[in-house]
Amino acid sequence: MQIKEHLLLILRKIYNALNHYYIEKKGFYDHIIDVNKTKGILCPEPQWVGELVLKLVFFFLMFSLLWLLYDTYINVSTYLKMSTYLILKENPRLIDDPLFIQVKKLVYFNDYFSIDFMFFIFITTPIAILVKLWILEQAAEPNFKDRFQHTKLYSYIIMIVGVIYYLYVYKNYTSLGMRVNTANKIIYNNVNLDFINSQKICNYLEKRSEYDYSFIYGKCNDIKHNMGISKLYAYIKSVTDDIQQNIAPMSNITIQKFKTLRDKNGKLYRDKIVSALLTFQLIKYYIDNDLVEEARDFFSAYNQIYFKNIDFMKHKINPILYLRFNDIMVFNKNYEYNIMMANSFAQNKDIYNYIYSEFSRTQNVLQNVIVEIYNILRYKMLSVFAYYFIMFLVLVILIIIYIYNN
Repeated sequence: MQIKEHLLLILRKIYNALNHYYIEKKGFYDHIIDVNKTKGILCPEPQWVGELVLKLVFFFLMFSLLWLLYDTYINVSTYLKMSTYLILKENPRLIDDPLFIQVKKLVYFNDYFSIDFMFFIFITTPIAILVKLWILEQAAEPNFKDRFQHTKLYSYIIMIVGVIYYLYVYKNYTSLGMRVNTANKIIYNNVNLDFINSQKICNYLEKRSEYDYSFIYGKCNDIKHNMGISKLYAYIKSVTDDIQQNIAPMSNITIQKFKTLRDKNGKLYRDKIVSALLTFQLIKYYIDNDLVEEARDFFSAYNQIYFKNIDFMKHKINPILYLRFNDIMVFNKNYEYNIMMANSFAQNKDIYNYIYSEFSRTQNVLQNVIVEIYNILRYKMLSVFAYYFIMFLVLVILIIIYIYNN
């Protein structure tokens, strides 16, 4: 019976505190409106303008408070759900880990400043709340000015702890922003759309049959069925054939000359082949790691917009987040100079060796950057979710204090 009585007592206290809170805030609101009617606080004539402004300020104040509560709840629940899912899921992707989901929210400005945009809004919202309270309290009598003490305290704590958190993670956040930006640029600059489209690796428009229920217009459908090493050989051969038809036989072309050769559109032949090798490796990684749906999204017609607009970050898919948690080595397979490869390069092994060295240089830079991103998030940086947990605990403590005081 004692447990039941204690539980009922707690529930009664919560109900009374909430009721008191509602009456308190409603009384504050009614008081402000009444004062405006008698004194014309913001606009003596007509008074309805001042009343409208005060109502809007109060409305946005309540909206800001509710948004802080909602955002805190969303972040805490997201972390708990993702952490549970991560434990239960076998061989998850990086995007399934709450530590790595921060990359998705990261906004890169330059090599000295990167930030989580939603985190920035969260820690600056209290400024707007305090300004709105200041406006409303200018019209309040002295005995009404202490109605939002807990709200003010919570607002100050959000800002102070937020600034401390950002200063603490600034170095790692800046390093993370630089590396994510570098990785995205390398990948998006080296996705060879000519290779994908000329070799028909993606099916954007036509179903294979009326029962092809997985088909989605605009996605890179059938990528698993259409992809193969023979497509890569065929594309490289098409490039070397173009050189032989329009410039000179491959056997007569030196490495120095090859470095400067361009197609009719001004694209370096060297870059076309290197980017095709990287594109093939990326697709092969997705397919080998059962990430076909992720490949369909990344190479979709919609995402192709961003292959041509590297610096336009909005909605751009971050392919790094699609990597498997237990296998982040995208470039762990080497190409061989076999008969098919030799035919593709028209038997010019010197050109092949040069291309392979350029490809190795690019892939090594990219792979090292991916490993550094992994290490920063996994071992060095304090998660932003830790900040939201602290704010959640502070909120709970303030609510408990308010309940027992009222």
